[in-house]
Amino acid sequence: MDRASYKGTFRIDDVSVNTDIVGLVRIVAAIRDRLPDSRVLLAVSPIAHDLSEEPPHERGRVFPKILNAMSDHRVFYRVDRIGLPDLKLVESYFPGHVDLASHGLLHVDHRLLPREVQELSILVSSSLVKSKVLVPPYNKWNRDTEEICREHGIRLVKWEDGWRHASHNGFDPTCPHYYLHAHDTTAAEIAEWLDR
Repeated sequence: MDRASYKGTFRIDDVSVNTDIVGLVRIVAAIRDRLPDSRVLLAVSPIAHDLSEEPPHERGRVFPKILNAMSDHRVFYRVDRIGLPDLKLVESYFPGHVDLASHGLLHVDHRLLPREVQELSILVSSSLVKSKVLVPPYNKWNRDTEEICREHGIRLVKWEDGWRHASHNGFDPTCPHYYLHAHDTTAAEIAEWLDR
């Protein structure tokens, strides 16, 4: 397959008020410069943790990395930032090539939430982001997630549909779905990954 005609999707998860928007624009530009027919899907988290006291390279995350080690998912509820990232810059540079998805109201494994709480998270975040696409945090979903999305006309993005993480897989132009996180990569790294 010719890379110039690649029509796959690059999903960037954990886009939040903590995201470095200029860095995000550079990552999208690195993708679009090399694969002009590709799409970019930004999975937006409307509620985040204040990471201003974290080391600079960690401040773009939605939550402190240490929470991944915790056994109680309720630690993800202790948030202190709410809002949508200003994505006008991204959309102005790449009109018609960037789509938005909800990443849930809270960045928590939705399988651990009762159905009613999942529904609240999915519907409120989708409404705030103005998207009918859900990328569940951690790529984790269950039958409740699927039924809620179906009932409300929301497309559920499933890892099982062939998504590969850019940091763990070489670029293969026959794979239509890649995802990454803007907080743990740079435009230069994405460019090098695509140019290999």
